[in-house]
Amino acid sequence: MSKKSIVFFSSQCIRHHGYFLAALVTCCVVALSSLRLVAQRAPHGAAQIPILLDTDIGTDIDDAFALALILRSPELRLLGVTTVSGDTAARARLAAKMLSEAGKRRIPVAAGKPGKPLPIEQTRWAEGFSSPQLLRDNAVDFLDAQFSQYPGKITLVAIGPLTNIGMLLQKDPSAARKIKRIVMMGGSIARGYDDHATPDPEYNIVMDVPAARVVFASGIPILMAPLDVTAMLQLSARNRQRIFDAGAPLGQSLAALYRLWGHPTPILFDPMAVALLLRPNLCETRPLAIRIDPKGYTRVESGEKPNAVVALHTDPQKFFDFYLSRVAPKLQSELHFRPPNSILLNPDK
Repeated sequence: MSKKSIVFFSSQCIRHHGYFLAALVTCCVVALSSLRLVAQRAPHGAAQIPILLDTDIGTDIDDAFALALILRSPELRLLGVTTVSGDTAARARLAAKMLSEAGKRRIPVAAGKPGKPLPIEQTRWAEGFSSPQLLRDNAVDFLDAQFSQYPGKITLVAIGPLTNIGMLLQKDPSAARKIKRIVMMGGSIARGYDDHATPDPEYNIVMDVPAARVVFASGIPILMAPLDVTAMLQLSARNRQRIFDAGAPLGQSLAALYRLWGHPTPILFDPMAVALLLRPNLCETRPLAIRIDPKGYTRVESGEKPNAVVALHTDPQKFFDFYLSRVAPKLQSELHFRPPNSILLNPDK
């Protein structure tokens, strides 16, 4: 506390206005000091990274855990969410309710083109939910408008099938020059699902192979988190409970969605893509030339020009240490990772 702050506590102030006013001023000073502390602990005073999130939230549980990490990361400025695959409107309601529960009621959510029915048990949590943040614009038009408004400044975090992005690039090929980069969860290089020691066709790629081909041929810089660095990220019961018991609305939302999901152990595929954007040193990466074959395999083409930076190895413990420090911080560090109150600001500021 500075000397300028202490001047308010003069004997004259206390005589004229009483101890109540002095106590009130004390609280204000402490609050201002706390706000300064948050600002001082922002990463090197760097400007926030403006992002858009494209997600198939509502089928697997990892999308919700990824959204939680975004909301608990002050480095990121979430400008909007788009949903993809299956009942995209129900997915949009789920995303909007999760944002609303976390106090982020101004972040717009746009649904993509509906697809074939898929399991979406978690969307029952948001049945009947309505909010002005649920846009009438479809996802592709919303993405197009955002990238046109802020050309070259927005990172797209893609944690579902690449349908919306493929449709955007087909509608407006010039959009490729307006996207700063894509950070995505998808693909499989040398490892597959479970303990497979060989690659598998990964879900986000195989669900829309033509769209994936369009995206990888677009020239947009891609940072890719494949199964090689995600398939082993099983959230233990102890860490899961730590998140649910954190007391914040995000923890309560995740607990409710976990119960509806109905499986024992979440694998945090999608949060790794977000974590990689925030902490690139969590993974060993390499520029590679990726080709999508007709079955949805992400093949490495030797001797070709790289079209993606691909994460190949990680330390799961370091990932979980980072993730938990954000989403379920211990009491003494909770203030450090509280995100800003307002995230719908001009990315230039």
